[in-house]
Amino acid sequence: MEYITIQTRYAVEFGVPQAIALHTITYFVLKNKNENRNKKNGKYWTFNSYKGWREAMPFYTEHQIRTALRSLRDKGAILTGNYNKMGYDKTYWYTLAPRLLQEAEASDYWRSRIKKSKSKATDATDKSAAPTDKFTSPIPNKYIEIEPY
Repeated sequence: MEYITIQTRYAVEFGVPQAIALHTITYFVLKNKNENRNKKNGKYWTFNSYKGWREAMPFYTEHQIRTALRSLRDKGAILTGNYNKMGYDKTYWYTLAPRLLQEAEASDYWRSRIKKSKSKATDATDKSAAPTDKFTSPIPNKYIEIEPY
């Protein structure tokens, strides 16, 4: 059985869907940092298509996920970028705002979760590696929004 734990403070500050999305992003950013993957401009990132995020959070629609991620970005909880190798690939990359990253790194909860994950095989919902088939590849989007660093 799988569980999702969220911080009550983040649910109050950002909303429950946003807190769940933030929890998921936090996990993958810290996992990538622990494994020294996806480091760009001094930050560790995770990325996924909305379809991929839907696999990680199957209780939300892609629209709800998009709305939650946009809300987190607009409230300054996450930063977005595009570090894709192909220009037509508009998959967003996500990292935590410095304040939230510091809180997560200082958390015993996250230290214990990331330590456990290092001993396991790569999680199937982690799309931080390049998609391998046409069904997991994101659909290009002609608009891109990149947060300043």
